[in-house]
Amino acid sequence: MTSWRLRRIIPFLVLALLLILGAWVAWVVWHVNEDLTSSVDDVEQLRSAAEASDVDAMNASLEELEEHSGSADERTSGLTWSVLTKLPWVGDDARGVRVVSEVVHDLAINGAQPLVTVSADLDRITPQGGAVSIDALRDLQAPVEQAATALDAAVTGLDSEDPVDFVMRLRTKYRELATTLRDARSTLTSATTALEVLPSMLGEDKEQNYLLVFQNNAEIRATGGLPGAVALVRAEAGRIKLSRQVAANSFANAPRPVLPLSDAERTLYSDRVGTFFLNANLTPDFPRVAALMAARWEQVYPEDIDGVLTLDTVALSYVLAATGPVQVGDTSITSDNAVQELLHEAYLRYEDPAEQDVFFREVARRTFDQVSSGIEDPQALLRELARGAREGRVLAHSFDQTEQQEIAGTQVAGEAFGDGAQPRVDVTFTDSTGAKMSYFLRYDVRVQPTSCSGDGVQGYLGSARLESIAPADAASLPDYVTGGAAYGAPPGTQFVIVRMFAPAGGAISNLSLNAKKVRADVLEQEGRAVSSFALQLEPGQSITLTWRMKSGPAQRGSTAVRVTPSIESGTRSSVEPSACV
Repeated sequence: MTSWRLRRIIPFLVLALLLILGAWVAWVVWHVNEDLTSSVDDVEQLRSAAEASDVDAMNASLEELEEHSGSADERTSGLTWSVLTKLPWVGDDARGVRVVSEVVHDLAINGAQPLVTVSADLDRITPQGGAVSIDALRDLQAPVEQAATALDAAVTGLDSEDPVDFVMRLRTKYRELATTLRDARSTLTSATTALEVLPSMLGEDKEQNYLLVFQNNAEIRATGGLPGAVALVRAEAGRIKLSRQVAANSFANAPRPVLPLSDAERTLYSDRVGTFFLNANLTPDFPRVAALMAARWEQVYPEDIDGVLTLDTVALSYVLAATGPVQVGDTSITSDNAVQELLHEAYLRYEDPAEQDVFFREVARRTFDQVSSGIEDPQALLRELARGAREGRVLAHSFDQTEQQEIAGTQVAGEAFGDGAQPRVDVTFTDSTGAKMSYFLRYDVRVQPTSCSGDGVQGYLGSARLESIAPADAASLPDYVTGGAAYGAPPGTQFVIVRMFAPAGGAISNLSLNAKKVRADVLEQEGRAVSSFALQLEPGQSITLTWRMKSGPAQRGSTAVRVTPSIESGTRSSVEPSACV
């Protein structure tokens, strides 16, 4: 062949080769997309089968997931995909898809299978006939820990790539997957902790006594609500029973604090945080709340307390979604009406506070009996309890040091003070109306990281919008609801104390109320700057409070924002991405 003919043919050969390579790459990309799409469908089918406790369907879905995710992982690990990751414009996206493929396949192999095992055995670890099988709890420790380890590796893998430069659709899906896996990791971490501590907490070796405290969101407190019904729960060898039941308001004001108070506690909350059982949770730190409650109980009753558990009325409504309604007199308490019946209607129905207390204790007892006797759908109960824990509505503290070390750092621990390694902001709400007007309180809190200095100090812009949805004629409600002006709030209005806690070693400044600068004292509690602001809300009124914050040095990570649980379902808390990346 002459050289001129060769020169004419070469461009066509190159073009043909490029077309073949392009077709090959397109074919690989198409198959990877199909495999990942199928994997998403497999996960959804696996979730549905798990909720239905259909073991055969779970195993079939898991087999499909392993096949599809394995195919995607294999294709994105080959030479063709490696070349794609080096190309301009598409390289970032190709690396992101490869990470997703690796993560999903690893989860299918190392994470999903143990979860299938756990799902099949969940009925063994929920109460049946007033007892929980400690052997069943022990049996599930290994598979749950294996799944938690796989999820931790998956989150770490996703965090290895920054999706900021991905194409919009991939960036959105990547972040959604990361959020889902972080939530799942958090849930499994809590489950691992629960399986570790529950055998001893359920009296594996000796009888245990716990206070079960129901928090009333209609009179808001830092950890959720005013302590209402209180019950002593006894556990021995897995058997649990409700013993003594009392109203929290039956504890008289002690002559002096039950435990020594710090100067900051006295200044922020007054001595009554330590003298009055109802005010123990003015502080947002649940370990401290538990210690104060237990100490006051032990002054009045003979039992030594091994731990304190709380849940609020919204969490109780979640539990009723799994157990079904409870009947108290002529009233059926359901998941849908529990908040309205327990936090408002009861005060209209029963004028005598003593009758209200009897009603509340009976609701608590009947709900406890339904849970402890066994329910048809144990997975639903565990899901709803986990939901309450994620929203900060279910809290637990053990006075056994080993058990508490396991609980510490989890969502149910409710700690406000720690080592300060991760920046955290707490925004709490406390009613000072002396009434049940928080039933009409709505609020939204935003804390946005805005800057990062060279020494790792993050700056924040914070806001809290509060609104009273009380009716215009709220003053006509019973005095027990409005407070009857006993603490200075005209009937129908409500006084709310908002407290902002800066990250450890940080600062608070530039407070504004409805865009007008205001002064507020900034104190310090256990290394955290705290600012308190008292607000008065008329029916229908809304108020916006804004402020600036700084973290302490070398706090470059994401910021945990914890907000007092609201009377509305869902959470106002969040984890905000760092401004230092």
